[in-house]
Amino acid sequence: MKPPRLPRLALGLLGAALATGVAAGFVPVTGIAGFAGSASRAVEVTSLGASAAENARQDAGDWYLDITRPGAPVRMAIPDFRLAPPEAAESGIRAGETDTASPEPLDDAGFTPAEEAAESASVASAVLWSDIEYAGVYRMLPKRFYRIAEAGSPDGVLDYYQWESIGADILVSGTLRIEGEMLVAEVRMHAVRAQENVFGRRYTAARGAARTLAHRIADDILQHAGNYQGVARTRIAFSTSRSGPRSKEIYLMDYDGYGQRPVTANGSLNITPSWSPDGRALSYISYREGAPALYLAFLYQGRGEKLVGDFQSFTPAWSPDGRWIAFTSNRDGQSEIYLAAVDGAELRRLTDNRAIDVAPAWSPNGRTIAFTSDRTGAPQIYTMDRDGLNLRRVSFEGSWNDSPAWSPSRQHSEIAYASRIERRPFDIVVHDFETRQTRQLTTGRGSNESPSWAPNGLHIAFASNRAGDDQVFTMHRDGSNLKQLTREGSNTTPRWGNPPGNPR
Repeated sequence: MKPPRLPRLALGLLGAALATGVAAGFVPVTGIAGFAGSASRAVEVTSLGASAAENARQDAGDWYLDITRPGAPVRMAIPDFRLAPPEAAESGIRAGETDTASPEPLDDAGFTPAEEAAESASVASAVLWSDIEYAGVYRMLPKRFYRIAEAGSPDGVLDYYQWESIGADILVSGTLRIEGEMLVAEVRMHAVRAQENVFGRRYTAARGAARTLAHRIADDILQHAGNYQGVARTRIAFSTSRSGPRSKEIYLMDYDGYGQRPVTANGSLNITPSWSPDGRALSYISYREGAPALYLAFLYQGRGEKLVGDFQSFTPAWSPDGRWIAFTSNRDGQSEIYLAAVDGAELRRLTDNRAIDVAPAWSPNGRTIAFTSDRTGAPQIYTMDRDGLNLRRVSFEGSWNDSPAWSPSRQHSEIAYASRIERRPFDIVVHDFETRQTRQLTTGRGSNESPSWAPNGLHIAFASNRAGDDQVFTMHRDGSNLKQLTREGSNTTPRWGNPPGNPR
């Protein structure tokens, strides 16, 4: 029997396959310092004593319509966090003022509480600014203008007219302090021209979790200021060779590339991760027992299990309802798309064709699956119903199209995929189902592959060798704001996911 052919991605993975026989190794996420989803890093949020009417207005999120100007961008000012002593929750004490009651001992790193608070405030300020700027929905006012707005105002007194004079529409002010083992930040958001405090929250997190604190604040600000789902608390899973040239492990990182840490540690080949909808598990392919098999990693439990392993398996994709995993297998002698329940039962074959069918991707409503097939010659993107019926071809341009990724956006019905156009290296393109138009997002530099949408459908992660080795990058859905996230080793197949409890 003729062996099944595999497209570009699968061929590369097979060529690097290692039959090491190394025992499975998993790293529990809760044991990794700085992970935003860890229970020890949770952020508690309370209101700053607002009235019932004000809380209702904040929850409704409609106030921002009153401060926007038609045709003009909304401009936001975010001064750095000011330090507040432990007993001055709402005093507005300026940076540099400290509690003179009694000196506190140095911590394990040799910092006094005042020094630690100052460092935490500096980190939180930088992260909050970066998170809001990344979203790209507000024009950030340069901080060099802030001294003009603050000049002549007593400490803790807000002069709306001064902030309006430098062009601020929204002002976000905050204080930070250390209380016992906790960081406490108090944040207020002001509609400057309306002269209203429209948002007030107290955030409490463990000491050392300034980044996590800032990420939560950023997502809340974006939600309340513009009904925008932020990505500051999201994560990206990817496969990396950084542990050695003869192995690949699954790693996680924050959306901005910070805190890169392993999920697997077995010295074998671990590739193509896929998130569960609740953000608590990953499916992926591992060669740890020789042939590529489908595994699950339960992130908060530090354990994993084999789901499907009787035959070679590739490219898993978790269904939106969390009940099914679509994947590629050659169990019937050719490369086909299969469906299995998350407990490994109810195995179903969806495609039946002598061609290569790989790389399934679910639609947001779970009714349709996109995949790659070379049934008409060169690999192209197709869709089918979840039962394998109603086959439709999506891509018609490009000599090779692969790795479809369905946008989770409720506003845009789109699929991103890698396309080879006019014999050039691969580029990321997006097909819009409503307009039936395809737009190219990358061009001119390196080969760009394996797109994955952010949970809000407004950003895309992808792998590219434009910097030399394969690395993970992100960009906005229009191709702008390109950022490189990884630099160590070769890093491929990024998959963007949401932590437990994050808005979807």
